[in-house]
Amino acid sequence: MSKAKPFVKWVGGKSQIIDQFEALLPADFEVWKDVTYIEPFVGGGAVLFNMLQVHPNIKKAVINDINPDLINCYQCVKTVPYELIQLLDGIQMVNVA
Repeated sequence: MSKAKPFVKWVGGKSQIIDQFEALLPADFEVWKDVTYIEPFVGGGAVLFNMLQVHPNIKKAVINDINPDLINCYQCVKTVPYELIQLLDGIQMVNVA
């Protein structure tokens, strides 16, 4: 299975400092059960995607951002992924022609 990664390039992305965030986790984080991860400034989601892949004990994620268009994008990915893929395929085909 391929790794999920940010699907938008975002100003202030946190990809380069993920290790610093990991170092701040409690030492016993891996034994916590049914963790809810909260990301108040999700942006492109670099930390979110990393946390969800590295820590299987995270069972729920709550994300937020000040940009309503970005949050709408994440809601579409969550609720209507297949319709979104079809729409994007259509846009891609128009740009290829």
